[in-house]
Amino acid sequence: MITTQRNFIFNKKRGNSGKIILLSAIVLLLFNSGCKSQSQTLGQAPLNTPGATCPDKPVDSLDTKNVKQIQLTSQPIKESSQLRAGKDLGYTFEAQSGQRLNIQTNDEICIWVYTPDNQIITGKDLTQTGKYIIQISVPKGLSTFDLQLALESSSKPIYSNQPTTTQEPNISTSEVQSADTFVRNHYIAINNRQYSFSYKNLSPRFINENIPGGYSDYQRWWDSVKEIKIGEIKLLKQNNNQAIVNAELWYTMNDGKTFQDSKSRIDLVWSNDSNKWLFDMKSEP
Repeated sequence: MITTQRNFIFNKKRGNSGKIILLSAIVLLLFNSGCKSQSQTLGQAPLNTPGATCPDKPVDSLDTKNVKQIQLTSQPIKESSQLRAGKDLGYTFEAQSGQRLNIQTNDEICIWVYTPDNQIITGKDLTQTGKYIIQISVPKGLSTFDLQLALESSSKPIYSNQPTTTQEPNISTSEVQSADTFVRNHYIAINNRQYSFSYKNLSPRFINENIPGGYSDYQRWWDSVKEIKIGEIKLLKQNNNQAIVNAELWYTMNDGKTFQDSKSRIDLVWSNDSNKWLFDMKSEP
């Protein structure tokens, strides 16, 4: 069991389809069919549901062999597993300070989310950069659960790189995602085999010059890659229309061979139609 001073618990009674539990900073909501809804402020005793009670903090220890590493982006991913009471399961993921964690489930489970310094968070805002741990338990018996998880990326103001002697730097009022965060999330999505999502991050020019066979060739190539190791992602330049990012990437193929992507320089263009960055060109530095 991971020692902590602050606690955050999510409960859901099976059978209430369509009800979703989200990380909430202040109040824990419980919905039960045939029962009136209840609420509880954090720090009070845990809510009791028919046939289920979640403690203020995990009772059982979390074995490292039962912790699965996942990569989260703004595109939700689904995790499913079968869990027995007394045998907790965990997920670990990397996050940046300022991002927000969304968890959705319709199942009767208890969830705690630990920060990199081993504190249980009391909201969906992630205030530290590093590795987080999600610990899951079931109140009793054997149960199968489904989770949907996603990260909302923080937004940063965009500064114009046009020279000026009489004005302050031009700051865009729209919330535009930083290009380096966009690139990192793109390759995380590919690692999670979210090809239909990542393919939409490519400009028509990039597709015409690099993927003449279109989506089928794109999927075939990435299916031959077992894993992408993502190194330093560095923002070199960004304004309201264009950005340049340098990305250190290594590909481990299905045959076991590993090589570094020599075309680490990535040129991106802003698309008003899709309201996001698009890969426009890759080249050697």
